[in-house]
Amino acid sequence: MRPLRPPRGTTALQLDPLASISARGFLVVVAVVSITCSIGLTIATAGQVSSWPLAIAAIVALAGGFAWFIRSAFRFDSGVTSDRFATSFALVAIAAVLNSLSCVGTNSAVRDDWGLLTIGLVLMAAAPFRTHVELGTYTGVAVGLSALLTVLHLFTGFGEVVPAPVILLVAIAPALAMGLGAVAYARSLVLDIYAERIDQAEQRDDQLDRLRQEFVDDDVIGEVGGLRSDVVPFLARLRMAGTLTVEDRVTAGALATALHTALVRAGEADSLGDHVGVLVDESALSLRLHEDDRATIRALLAALEASPLTRPGSIVLELIEGEEDRFAMVRCSSDDVRGLRADVLPFIRMIRLMFPTASEQIAGEELLVHFDVPRLA
Repeated sequence: MRPLRPPRGTTALQLDPLASISARGFLVVVAVVSITCSIGLTIATAGQVSSWPLAIAAIVALAGGFAWFIRSAFRFDSGVTSDRFATSFALVAIAAVLNSLSCVGTNSAVRDDWGLLTIGLVLMAAAPFRTHVELGTYTGVAVGLSALLTVLHLFTGFGEVVPAPVILLVAIAPALAMGLGAVAYARSLVLDIYAERIDQAEQRDDQLDRLRQEFVDDDVIGEVGGLRSDVVPFLARLRMAGTLTVEDRVTAGALATALHTALVRAGEADSLGDHVGVLVDESALSLRLHEDDRATIRALLAALEASPLTRPGSIVLELIEGEEDRFAMVRCSSDDVRGLRADVLPFIRMIRLMFPTASEQIAGEELLVHFDVPRLA
């Protein structure tokens, strides 16, 4: 299995913009939980609050941080950029600091400090929006900030019942656990989406190859391609049987006759010059085209020739061979050139299907179809 290497600095939502619907919903839920938690814990631990202005300011800063985050997530331009998330994280970090300062001297249990929890929740909500490298950096900042605030309270509020290392571990646990979880989740999302995109691209290529082959067998070669479904099973049955019966001889004769007839008809219609008013082919490229490509061009020319919107004698086929490339151009005039394009659009799509580089345009009263010719017979 080949290693997956998504483009550096790519977020999950850049690879899959439709996933923003669920990411936004998750962000709103996290914001509601965080703000509800801050209000609930502030009320429940009112006895530990030494400064209500700071406590209220902390809740306001938290709400502002998530509001800015949500506003950025619902924008349809660049979304949650690095700068916008930095602003949101800074406001949530300020809320954590204010929450901690609001209970300096009266704090008795570090688990009641909601700022240490919400600073981890905002990292978890950011997993689809930012890269795992950024989230790793913010996780380090969050853990360091939690440790500093805890050390502050070790000297001002906590008693000596619980050992300091245990208090410190409890304090940094939410930011560390949710931060590392966000890093892993962001990395996993990018890898999964990138792998799925590669698989889908390979499936499209395989499907395109199958469509090309079906087009060659059923629409281009005509009766010759249709005989494959009769000839191949017949030969396979003979090989397994190892004998040739009278019925087999009759079937073989009928198939040989049908194949000869199909080849004769294909040869009669093989000349590209029979379908155009002017053929420009100074290097005799039409005689050296791959059979599939010649049949595709012939199908387009025949459709233009049969269209009632085509101006008689106006179809021009130019085949030009340079030193390093080969290309072709089909031109056709019409009084209703847009209607002509709509009339032969399925055949233009065949050109796009068979040739790697193809385009069409309308110039005045002319329809131009231009394509490269990458291979020869």
